Order: sequence, then structure tokens, then C-alpha cells
Amino acid sequence: GTFAKENGGGFLTDHFPKATKACWDIDGIYCSSRHIPGVKFAGLIHPGLIGTAPSEELLKMWNEREATLVAEEGTDAEKTLCGCLATRPLACLPEAKGAMLGKLGHFVEKSGKDDAWDMVASEAARTVPGRENGGNCDIKNLSRGCTVYFPVFVEGANLSMGDMHFSQGDGEVSFCGAIEMSGFLDLRCSVIKGGMKMLPAIGPSPLNVNPIFEIGPLEPRYSEWLVFEGISVDEKGVQHYLDATIAYKMAVLRCIKYLAQFGYSEEQVYLLLSCCPCEGRISGIVDVPNAVCTLAIPLAIFDQDVRPPSDLEHFAKGIKVIEKDVCISEEGGAIPYDPRLAK
Repeated sequence: GTFAKENGGGFLTDHFPKATKACWDIDGIYCSSRHIPGVKFAGLIHPGLIGTAPSEELLKMWNEREATLVAEEGTDAEKTLCGCLATRPLACLPEAKGAMLGKLGHFVEKSGKDDAWDMVASEAARTVPGRENGGNCDIKNLSRGCTVYFPVFVEGANLSMGDMHFSQGDGEVSFCGAIEMSGFLDLRCSVIKGGMKMLPAIGPSPLNVNPIFEIGPLEPRYSEWLVFEGISVDEKGVQHYLDATIAYKMAVLRCIKYLAQFGYSEEQVYLLLSCCPCEGRISGIVDVPNAVCTLAIPLAIFDQDVRPPSDLEHFAKGIKVIEKDVCISEEGGAIPYDPRLAK
């Protein structure tokens, strides 16, 4: 689904400000949705979040650098996405509300009542972004048969995981757009003595590393793709310099506009691109002024031929209209319950 603009939005909030939701039915290894008819694909099950625990030193680095970013909000130094994407909070700092601190307990029972809990909650990192330890990276290829080399910062590593996805597209562009599921992971862990030395440290600290992984052999196989291209020129025609974010946004928008010609609403396509096994790429990053990004959609997931037809007149007569607006949250629709939303 997507969050409403007032609740954080997503990658294309400036185009799709309303909350939306699509429910998916899982049948064996395949899924389909009553909210986005005419589509079926195999899942690529993976944890959106998996990582090790930070050391005290690394946690301090995270909080300091992210607090520096948040301090810019509302000032002339505030980072923006060139006014081409809706600006969201620059980072999510430690917050006691909602904190679940393992054996220390949950904020409902502990907040303001336990000094030790309050101290930990004041500096515990939010699990929203990926960081040096892995974390919420939402990499769809971290699936069956893969091998991940995680850095270890504390004794015992404290490997943890969650946010199980049945399927997700590259970028998870609608923000909460993967097909979420309950599940478990069966995995084997081993320790590589001195292994931290093989992870390249790039930055001011030897702790500035990131995991490496090998893709497993078990993935859905698709042989035909429709690929959309975007460059660093936004929808207002403004030129940007080697901006891969703008280029990927334009590739996604072009795909949405194109597939909407086949009977879907743009909201339906937006949700589909967040959860189907589409492939995002940075195809060019050196030829000034334009970065080039691509988004590839497997043709076999549709029950109709969505390739550009040779006979446009025949194409226009043959479009089938699919039930639209079934995923938009309005009166009478699937309105998300969230106490943080304004009434």
C-alpha cells in the first residue's frame, strides 16, 4: 500500500497523495489480488530487515550523523530532493513511543516508569533505514540459497531479522508496498575469524562497512521484459545533474503512465510496481548531465499482452477496462486505521 501524504507518503507522494491498499491472496508459490485484477506472479520470499547489532561506538555515530541531518529541517541548509519529490522527515531519531527493547520490555509498560528503559530508549536506533549492520535494506534477492556476510560489532553478533515479504519490486517505491507476510527463516550461521578485514571500510571509521551477499539460485524465471527508461530531467522539464533519484522516478512514472493504457488506474500500477518482481537498474552514471535508470517489468505476470501493439487502432478498440479505484482509501473504501492520522 501507500501512506497518505500526512502520514509520511512514499516515493511518488507528489503524484499519489492518498493512502491506498491492495490485498494479495497467496496460492502456493503464486499470488494474485482482487484489487489489481489480471496479474499473477510467483513470490520471492525474503526478510526486508536482517542485520547484526551495533557497538556503542557505532550507535553513537548513527545518532550523531542523523541528528545533524534532522537539525537542518526548517533551515536554508535543509536537504531536499530538488522540489521534485515530496520532502519527508530527513531521518527518524530515537523515540520512546512504540519502542520494543527486547527483554527490557515495551514502551506501554516501561516508558516513564523504568529509568534503565528510558535511558536505552533515548538512544536506541530506529530500524527504518539500512545502515552498516545491514538492517532494513529491503533487498528482494536475499532469498533462499543466498549467503550474506554480515559485519559483527558486538560479542555474539545479535543477528535479528523480520519484515517478511512474499514479494517486492526493486525500490519498494510505494514505501509500504511489499506483500507482507508472517513466516520464519531457516538459516545456518557461522563465524569467520578476522572476517571484518575483508569488508571494505570506506569512510572516517573502520566501522564504516556494509554486508556483502551472494544471490541464491532459486528465483522466478522470466525471459521477456518491458523496460522503461528515465533520465535526470524531471516532469517539469528541469535538468538535473547526474541525479539517479530523479532518473528512477521518471522511469517509474513512465511505466505507470504506460500500463494505465491497458485498463488499470495509475494507483493500481503504482502498487503493483512495489510488489511485483520488477528489476530496477542504474544504467548510466557518468555521461553528464544525465544519469540513466531503467525499470524492467516481466511480461508473463499479466493475463494480456502489454507490449506496444503494431496496430494502434486495433489496440484502442481492444482495451479492457479493469475495476478502478478499488484500492484508494475514501469513504466506503479501505480506510487505514492509524491513530497518528488527523481525524
